[in-house]
Amino acid sequence: MINMVRLDFRHRSTSMLLTLLTFTEARTWRSIEIGAINAIIDNDPLLGSSSQLAMEDMTFMYSSFASVSAEYSIKSSSAIPIYNPPSDTTTYFTPTPSSMPSMPDEPTNFIHAQLTAAPFRTSGAPSINPSAATESITSQINLIPNDTSVPTWSPSAQYEATNGNCNQDEILHRLVMYDSNGVGWDSTAFVIKETDSLNATFQKGPVDETGVNSHNNSTSNAVNGTEYLCLKRSACYSAEFSNETMIYGILWEIYQVDLAAGIDTTLLVSGTGYGCQFGLEGSACVKSCTGEFKDDHLKQILTSVPTTNYPVISPTKPPTPPPSLTRTRRPTTPAPSVYLPQDMEVSFGSSRYKRLANVILDASPNSQEALSNEQSPQYTAFVWTYNTENKLSDKRIVLRWVLASFYFGLNGDNWLYNKGWLSGNNNECEWYGITCLDGAVTQIALEENRMTGEIVPELVLLKNSLYYLSIGNDYDTPEEERNRVVMPVPSFLGDMTYLTYLNLEGLGLTSSIPDNLFSSWNRLVSLYMNDNDITGTLPKSLANLKSIQVLWLGGNSLGGSIIPEIGQLTTLVDLSLESNFREDKAGKRGFVTALPPEIGRLTNLETLDISDNALSGTVPIQLGDLISLRRLDLSNNFFENQLPTALGRLQMLEELDISFNWLSSTIPREYGDMISLTSLSLESNYKDESGYFTWGIHSTLPTELGKLKNLKHLLLNDNYLSGTLITEIGQLYFLETLHLQNNFLLGPIPLEYSNCVLLEEILLEGNNIDGSLYSMPEDICRLPELELARVDCKISCSCCYGC
Repeated sequence: MINMVRLDFRHRSTSMLLTLLTFTEARTWRSIEIGAINAIIDNDPLLGSSSQLAMEDMTFMYSSFASVSAEYSIKSSSAIPIYNPPSDTTTYFTPTPSSMPSMPDEPTNFIHAQLTAAPFRTSGAPSINPSAATESITSQINLIPNDTSVPTWSPSAQYEATNGNCNQDEILHRLVMYDSNGVGWDSTAFVIKETDSLNATFQKGPVDETGVNSHNNSTSNAVNGTEYLCLKRSACYSAEFSNETMIYGILWEIYQVDLAAGIDTTLLVSGTGYGCQFGLEGSACVKSCTGEFKDDHLKQILTSVPTTNYPVISPTKPPTPPPSLTRTRRPTTPAPSVYLPQDMEVSFGSSRYKRLANVILDASPNSQEALSNEQSPQYTAFVWTYNTENKLSDKRIVLRWVLASFYFGLNGDNWLYNKGWLSGNNNECEWYGITCLDGAVTQIALEENRMTGEIVPELVLLKNSLYYLSIGNDYDTPEEERNRVVMPVPSFLGDMTYLTYLNLEGLGLTSSIPDNLFSSWNRLVSLYMNDNDITGTLPKSLANLKSIQVLWLGGNSLGGSIIPEIGQLTTLVDLSLESNFREDKAGKRGFVTALPPEIGRLTNLETLDISDNALSGTVPIQLGDLISLRRLDLSNNFFENQLPTALGRLQMLEELDISFNWLSSTIPREYGDMISLTSLSLESNYKDESGYFTWGIHSTLPTELGKLKNLKHLLLNDNYLSGTLITEIGQLYFLETLHLQNNFLLGPIPLEYSNCVLLEEILLEGNNIDGSLYSMPEDICRLPELELARVDCKISCSCCYGC
C-alpha cells in the first residue's frame, strides 16, 4: 500500500497549528518529529479526530496552509461575450396611455407566478474550542522536541531526505478537490487506483450511517479538500466515480510537490466527475482526464453561477476571476425598438392586448398607475413585452415584463454588460447576470455594471424564488463602472423572504432603514449595505436576522446606540459598523454611548470593526468572550480608562487596534497570551485634536510582549510609556514595524533588536534616550529589509533619517 496522509478539508481552522508551533518553537513546520505527532494523536482523549487531523496537518503544513480558504462569500461575477442585437425594419406604432384598459371587474383567469425556490443549503464544519485545543496541546508538549533556535520557513533536510515519506520509485503529489456548486460531493464515491491493481491509492466515500465519510473521517459535504498521494513513476492510474450526486459540479486536480520549496509546482492532471485515466509525465499511459465537461450546456450553467466567498478578516477586493471567466466589454448599442405592431386586425381592446394587460395587472395590481405613464419603465417594458410576446405562458409573460422593467428602470442600454437582454429570440434565463432554476429567476448578479436610475418595485414579484441579488460595488470600483442608484432604501425588499445574499454596497442609497426591513429576512446570510448615505438608527427588527453571518453597515451616516438586540445575532461572523462618524453644527455624530455588553454573546464572530464612530465609556470586558475573534478594530472613538485584561483570552485574535482613543491605561501583561497576534496598535491615546488630556498608555513596556512570536506590527507611539527599552522585543523574529516614538522611554537601544531580520521601520525619536551614552547599534542598521530608522539627532546613527 502507498503511504498516504489523510484528507484535510479546508474549512478546518489553522489556529490549532499556529498554537502548536508557537508552543514548541519548532524550527519549521516539518521539523516536528512524526513520532511525537503520532504520540499526541494516540494519547489525546479530549479532541479525538479533530486533534488527529490537526497534528497530521503539521506534516504537510508548508503546502496546505496556503490553500486554506475562507467559507464566507465575497462578491464576484461571470464572463460574458460581446453581443450585437439584430436589426429590425418592421413598421410600428405606439399606443397612448389613454388606450390602456382598466382592470376588468372579473379579470381573466390567471394562475399566479409561483416561482418555487430550490432549497438553499449551506455547508458547515465542526467547530473547535480554541481554549480546549490549547489546553490539550499544551498537556502533550513534552512529547515534541524543543528547538529554541531562530524560526525559519525553510524546509528541513530530514524531511526532504525521506522523499516526503514516499518510496524511492514514487513522487509526492497533492490532490485538490473542488465543488463549484457549494453543496459538497454528497454521496459521490471517488477512487484513484493503478489500472492493473485492485488496491486503491485514494478513496473517498461512500457516506456511512452517521453522515461522516467512512474514509479518513472527512465530512461528507465538504466543499473543498486536499490529499497527498505518492504516485509511482511508471504506473498508470484510473479515476473512478460512483453514486454521483453532483457530477457536473465536482472538479479535481493533481499537482507535483516540490519538496525543497515546499510548494505545488506542475499540474499533472485535472478532471471532472467522469471516469478517466492518467499517468506521470513521460509514462506510456492512456491520458483521458481533460478537466472538461462533456455537456456544453451544463458547463455554461455551472460556470455562470456566481461564487460566494465570505470575507474572514477584513473587507477586501474579491479575487480576479480566471481568464475563462473574465467579462468582455461590449460596445454601447441601441436596444431594439419596442412599439406595438400596426395591424388592423389586432387593435387596442383586442383579446391579445386584454390578455396581456390582465395577466400583468393580476400579478401586480399596484402597477396600474405606472402603466398609465408612458415615461415609466413599467410602461416601456409593457410595450416591449407586447411586441415580443409569442404564445408565452402567463408565468413567462410576467417574468419577462418584470425583468424588462428592471432593465429600463436602471438604463440598461448604458450597462457595460447586457448580452441577451431584450432579445426576443433569447430566453430570459440566458440574459447576462440572470440565473434560473426550472424557469424561475434565482440569482441576479449585475454588480459594477454602470447602472443608473431606480430599482422598480415590481422586482418583488420574484420574491418566491430570488435568493441572490447583487447590484452593488466594491470599495475600489472605478468610477466609470460604478452602479449609481440614488433613491431611498427600497422597503419592498423586505418582502423578498427567500433572499440569502443581498449586495447594495456603494449605490448611493439615502433615507433611514425602514423599521420592518429586516422583519422577514430570517434566511439572509450576507448583507452588504455599506458605503451609502443611510441615516437614522438601527431598527429593532435587526433581531430577526436569525441566519445572518456577514453584516456590513459601515460608511454611512447612522447614529444613536448600537442596540442590545445585536446580541441576538449569534450566527454573525463578520460585523462591520465602521466609519459612521460625522461632525456637523449639531456636534459629533455616529454610533454613540457605550458598547452594549450583549455583544459578548456573538461567540462565532471573527471580525468586529466599529472604528471611526463616537463610542465612549470603557472597553467592555465581555469582548473577552468572543473566542473566535480574529480582528478587533475599536480605533478612532472615545473609549476611556483601563484596558480590560479579559482580551488576553482571545488566543485566535490576529489584529487588535484601539488607537486614537482617550485611554488612560497600562498594557496588561495578559496581552502576551494572545499568541496569534500579528498586529497590535495602541498609538495616540494621550489627547485628541481639541487638547483633551489623558494619561494615554503609560507605565513600562511589559516583558510579556516578547511572547507574541507572530507579531509583525507593534505601534505604541504617542503615549506616556516610560522605563528602559526592553530586550524581549528582540524575540519577535517576524517583526516588520516598530513605532515607539514620542514617549518617555530610556536607553540603551538593545542590540537584540538586530534579531528582527524582517524589520523595515524602527522609530524611536522623541524619547529620553541619552545621546552622550547611547547610539543606534550598527547591527540594526545592517538589517537587510530596513527602510526607515529614526532617533533624536543627538544620538549617533548611521542609517537614520530626518536630522
